[in-house]
Amino acid sequence: MIEELYRSIDDWLVDQDSDMRASEIQGLLAGLMAANAKVRPDEFVARLAEYADIQPGSLAQVSDSLELLFGRLHESWSGIGLDFELLLPDDDELIEERADALGAWCGSFLAGLGLSGEISKNRDLSEDVRQALEDLSEIARIEAGGQDETLEKALADVSEHVRLAALLIATELLGNQPKDPEETVVH
Repeated sequence: MIEELYRSIDDWLVDQDSDMRASEIQGLLAGLMAANAKVRPDEFVARLAEYADIQPGSLAQVSDSLELLFGRLHESWSGIGLDFELLLPDDDELIEERADALGAWCGSFLAGLGLSGEISKNRDLSEDVRQALEDLSEIARIEAGGQDETLEKALADVSEHVRLAALLIATELLGNQPKDPEETVVH
């Protein structure tokens, strides 16, 4: 499922002559949503259009994919996050492409956090979250070359680290937000 979603969004971006990748779209959304649980789909589309320098009207062509991406991420961030998957190229793609996409995901996640307006130097963050942010910043500059099993394993390990770092950040940031009494669900 995630591979098809990646391919449909990435193909659309190529058709738009965009320099952006599908992984960056999820990274941006994940960063926005990790810092603010109340991000609405229309806010995300506006931020995405601005960030990617894409005409908002053209996003209608991939609205179903964006809605699916938004819904899955919202479920992951509002749950325990175990189902959260990074939107990255399939394992059949060249390792360079997958590493570039992972780095782009990290950069966009950090950009989403920044665009949310919820993160500042004065914000009280745990040491674990500060380390996770630093790790993502470093991984955003990842480069890979060659093709051997150790690189494949290393990329898989780094990808899992990124996934867990993003979950850690979202868990702390969203856990510190006041709950809206109007959104309380009674069963």
